[in-house]
Amino acid sequence: MKNKTDYLIVTLCFIVLSGVINSILFNVALEDMTKDLSVTSSAISWIVISYTLVITFGSITYSKLASYFQIKKLLMIGVLLFTLGSVIGYLSNEYVGVLIGRIIQSMGGSSFIALSMITANQYLPLAKRNVALTLIGGCLSLGSGLGFLMGGILTHTWGWSALFLFMSLTLLTIFGLYSFVPSGYASKEKVTKPFDFIGLFYLLLFVISFILGVKLNGYLLILSILSILLLGVHSKKQGVLLFIDFSVFRYYSFNRLILVSFINNAAMVAILFLFPLWAIRTFHVSAILIGLILCIISVVVFLFSLLVRKAVHFTSNKKLMIISIGVQLIGYCILIFLGLHSMIMTTLGVLLIYTSFSTLTVIINIEIPHTIEKGKMSMGIGVYNLFNFLGMSFGPSISSRLLEISSNLNFSFLFFVVLLILSFVLSIVEGKSTK
Repeated sequence: MKNKTDYLIVTLCFIVLSGVINSILFNVALEDMTKDLSVTSSAISWIVISYTLVITFGSITYSKLASYFQIKKLLMIGVLLFTLGSVIGYLSNEYVGVLIGRIIQSMGGSSFIALSMITANQYLPLAKRNVALTLIGGCLSLGSGLGFLMGGILTHTWGWSALFLFMSLTLLTIFGLYSFVPSGYASKEKVTKPFDFIGLFYLLLFVISFILGVKLNGYLLILSILSILLLGVHSKKQGVLLFIDFSVFRYYSFNRLILVSFINNAAMVAILFLFPLWAIRTFHVSAILIGLILCIISVVVFLFSLLVRKAVHFTSNKKLMIISIGVQLIGYCILIFLGLHSMIMTTLGVLLIYTSFSTLTVIINIEIPHTIEKGKMSMGIGVYNLFNFLGMSFGPSISSRLLEISSNLNFSFLFFVVLLILSFVLSIVEGKSTK
């Protein structure tokens, strides 16, 4: 560590890693929580659903608030809320208390990725910025693997309440945030226009109806379409800083990247849901072994992601995107045609999917700022993260719905193959950058 910038990058990576680990950690403990809290599986699922809803909506909300409040203060508030939720969850022996703790956790955690990306793009020089965005992308895949393993070990050793206690260690980042994050706003200067509460309401309506529509009742998607139409009409309003500025969708290059990223996140998180089911059903392996496999894969992929930034000097981002999506397609095809017969081939398929996810995330993290107008950086990154979280919720939700139609996991795998083919086509057709 030679200077303050390096410490800032480490701090940002640590809070991103904490947020990703926390989102995965509790999935391993849901069965134990159902028994200890004496509630139904349907009730305990709201521990996950509520977290997903708040984290998805909160990511773009923090991006918008960063134009009104200093990014440093918002990140520190996010960490404090996250820690408060962790403490409440740890001390609670009742379902309601645990649910409240989880919601407060998500209220803080939703700031981590969005504000870290804004900080990197706003305050780091180009060379350091690409390093930070590469590491943030790598932390997304690393955290998912570590979350499974650590969740299994902590739950097995000390019980699910230890998960809350463990995540409260994120409070330590408050010193790094205070010392190394520059004081400033996403728009360079503080915005004085009125806050767009109507736009906030319409977006909240969209997020809730979309996530619950995919997961629980398809008719709610009608409400999603209606809320988008209302947002579109509202975007013509003057005199306020729009919560969603539709002008960021003006450029095809931006739209292409957020759609590819949506599919990338959906396909990846779906595997985190389907792989344990596949491994337990077909090969009868333990949850701890599954966590160990995913942890090893995530560490390997994280190290590989560090090479991606260097590969950009030898080939274009477009070529790397095409190759990555092709690798992801190969991974799913291995699961469909060879995974049933060999745990080794199943692991290879998951490794390829993980690798392509990490590579694509790094590439898009670096490329997305070049598709956004300078004055709308926080808005563009907020929308980008919104699509990422929607993809993360869409993947496992649509997988569970498909499993209700057919218990054959290949049916779910084929669905994501179709999505990845669409992503492949999008990656080939390139638009113009704004810069």
